[in-house]
Amino acid sequence: MLAEQGGTRMPRPKRRRCEPDGPPTAARPPEERRLYLILDDYPWGYSIREMNLPPLPASSASGERRRLPLPPPVICFEAPRGYPQYIAAAGTAIVATHRRDLFGDVSVPAGFLPIVDVRWRRGVTFGPGEVYHNMPIFLTAGDALFSLDTCSFRTLPLAPLWPARLEHRPDGGAAAAWSWRELPRPPFDRIDVTSYAMVGRSIVFSTEREAEPALLPDGRTLVRGDGETFPATFAFDTAALAWERRGEWAMPFAGRAHFVSSLQAIVGLSRDPDTSGHLCCCAAAGVEAGGGGGLPPAWKLGKEKLLSEDPAEAHVGATLVYMGRNEFCLVQCVFIGDGGDDADRAEELEEPRRRCHVYRLTTFSVSYDDNGDLTTGGTCQVQSYEVPGETTDKFLRRDPVAFWL
Repeated sequence: MLAEQGGTRMPRPKRRRCEPDGPPTAARPPEERRLYLILDDYPWGYSIREMNLPPLPASSASGERRRLPLPPPVICFEAPRGYPQYIAAAGTAIVATHRRDLFGDVSVPAGFLPIVDVRWRRGVTFGPGEVYHNMPIFLTAGDALFSLDTCSFRTLPLAPLWPARLEHRPDGGAAAAWSWRELPRPPFDRIDVTSYAMVGRSIVFSTEREAEPALLPDGRTLVRGDGETFPATFAFDTAALAWERRGEWAMPFAGRAHFVSSLQAIVGLSRDPDTSGHLCCCAAAGVEAGGGGGLPPAWKLGKEKLLSEDPAEAHVGATLVYMGRNEFCLVQCVFIGDGGDDADRAEELEEPRRRCHVYRLTTFSVSYDDNGDLTTGGTCQVQSYEVPGETTDKFLRRDPVAFWL
């Protein structure tokens, strides 16, 4: 199920003589978090790589054009390849929620999921996996993982267990205490979600629903709408376990956005095709209060475009990772075809030009300038890494999987 750098099976750690009878402490201080990239270049599943990001400069944007090799995996785990949407993270753990019998192989046990702790000795716990997530959106609140999919809304607690075990007992003892819990169904469809964010103790979802087909007076003919959509925003209180409708408007983000406490704003990538690659933000108080008077909260567009503008690099997907203290990392996957920075050298050597996928890691901090506009202030640092050729095309067609843990 689990392997370290080179596919060897990870030995069970031994408890030291003076080690307390309880959960071991973290391998490094909690503040020393890292960026972790997930790829499916492992023959039987996925690899986890720990990235060392450069310190951010105070100003003067800089970039590294040379492509670097990715560091070797720190650990690998088995799961069906090509399905990055089933990988989540909470606390210090990366969770693979894939169905274990994805291809109908009844010999594969289906009642568990691997939970890899990347900072607590890089160990593994097997959690309850008898749940199928269809088009899941994963978010975390504390040590709890929340999953919204097309069929249900659930949560799984991931607080450390000691002893770490999953037991199936007739009385439902340990298994009942540690299992996916059904939550109140949302007042919207998963397929209509356009953006989402964790704000305080609430998970906020924005949706856009297409107009329902209209029935003509003849009572037999249905006519589709003219493309009109109806936006709405909802919030789920993770403490009260209740839904609330915030207003008939949608946040301006594409997918996941992040609350930045020092700005008191929610920051994410713009959903507007005309401003693709730019950040935007809206006041968290406006989202919490529902905009006021039924109006959407005020929002601002970032000044800089962060996605690659190199004509030789075709955009494939991007994931915005919040690292705390105003700092972000934008992980962009680009495809380099017959051009790229190796083209001239390949032509000189009469070699065929290589086609490959590259991950661009852009780290930066956000702030407001003197005019109150959202900006990165010249803090961008860019590093490029060639994606291993063993990575499947199916995996690369989706946004990169990256976590700050």
